Amino acid sequence: MGKKKSVALIVVITIVLVALIFISVATFAIPSTVKIFNSLLSTVDLGTDLGGGYYTVYYPDGVISQDEYEMIRVQYEEAKNEGEDLNAYDNPEDYTKYKGVYLSDEITDEDGKVTESFQAEFDSAFQALQKRFEQKGFVDYSVKLQDDYTVLVQIPYTNESASDLFDQFAYSGSLIFSDTAEGTASKNVLLEGDSRYVKKASAAGNAESGYAVAVHFTKEGQSKFAEITGELVENASSSSTDGSAATAQLYLYVGSELLMSVQVDSAWDSDVVYISGSFETRESAETIACVINSTLDENNVFDLKLDASQIYRLSPTMGENAATILAIAIGVLILAMIVYSLVRYKGMGLAHVYGFLTYALIFILCISLIGGVYINMEGLMAIVLSAAIMVSLNWYAFKNIREEFATGKTLTAAIKAGYKRSLALTIDLHLVLLLASVVLMLISTGTVHFMAFVFLMGTVISAACTLAVTRFYFYMFLAQPKNKIAFCNFKREETEDE
Repeated sequence: MGKKKSVALIVVITIVLVALIFISVATFAIPSTVKIFNSLLSTVDLGTDLGGGYYTVYYPDGVISQDEYEMIRVQYEEAKNEGEDLNAYDNPEDYTKYKGVYLSDEITDEDGKVTESFQAEFDSAFQALQKRFEQKGFVDYSVKLQDDYTVLVQIPYTNESASDLFDQFAYSGSLIFSDTAEGTASKNVLLEGDSRYVKKASAAGNAESGYAVAVHFTKEGQSKFAEITGELVENASSSSTDGSAATAQLYLYVGSELLMSVQVDSAWDSDVVYISGSFETRESAETIACVINSTLDENNVFDLKLDASQIYRLSPTMGENAATILAIAIGVLILAMIVYSLVRYKGMGLAHVYGFLTYALIFILCISLIGGVYINMEGLMAIVLSAAIMVSLNWYAFKNIREEFATGKTLTAAIKAGYKRSLALTIDLHLVLLLASVVLMLISTGTVHFMAFVFLMGTVISAACTLAVTRFYFYMFLAQPKNKIAFCNFKREETEDE
């Protein structure tokens, strides 16, 4: 590589790296506007251990909290003292204390135990909640029983409304396609969605209105959906008096709760139908898709009403400043690594620093721009491990180059031989780690799944930077100095012009 070309590349690459570092860590006001530019790192979603989140408790009909019971008792006593009609108030004697909650007489037998029908319905509701939150794909979340008959749910911070998410995941009933508007007492069921007709639902981008829910039909479902949409348009046309193009409204419900609606202007004969709604984010569309998917399994369909009216903020489980402290610790380690590389390997160390910065910036871009990626303590450990592998393999290559040079080879020959000696270990190690992370992703869910995904990204980026990027930087810098041996921090009794 010529010196002029080397200088140009060094200047351009340095400017790009500095610019990327700046937008990765700096948050600032955009001049002449009221907008704020948030750094890429500030947009990375954190798990509940590092970033906190939300939690709520689902109370099924017939189960109330101690606070609600106390409110019922106070209201009943006040009404009794004022001589009001007590039939208008809940009687606290109709509830029996059970652990930390109160059970209504409507769901218990004479012995105070819940009825089999309630238990079966509650089990179905609990199973459906587990399915919905599992499909949502949070990096770390928990859905667990509390006091036997309530469900405690914790999730990390999310871009969508936590209140809407908790409410929508509580929807009970089966999937219904109807032409009846929301608020009508009885609904005209055009199609009851189940696995016979609907394969699955998923979130999809919509060029016109943000995001949509894609409903995938079976062959039988496609035919049935084309039939009902054709009839809707036909009925709308027959009632139209001004000769304008007829459109009809189709509504999707789960039980009595409206999921979304869409205008229909023709028979839709397709195996995939995209239904847009007020989905400003992909996450909100994914929530509706998760609800639909859970109703396709009859074991997850339940009629029990669930209440999650109280939503609470969850502090980071590792402490409010855990993320900041860990960021400082990692920054100190990176600084120490940079200093050691430059002192120990000089020019080779400089190439390594540029290669490591490239690795780090690509990683930051990936975790900040790829939707649905959360970083928790396990994910952070995966990042640190992949970074350590990248650093170690670069140092291993430099050691081999130094040893080859010590045998009396020229610098050029030593570099080629050193990298050749390092190649097998570098490729084999990355392949093993790549396969291990893929397998772990396929067989795991939740925290382990996301940790494996983060490590997979790190392994791919590490392989690219170790095998190609750092080596390219080394040759780029090596074109500049006159004394290339000293530039690499090599010493030999007889120096030669190379």
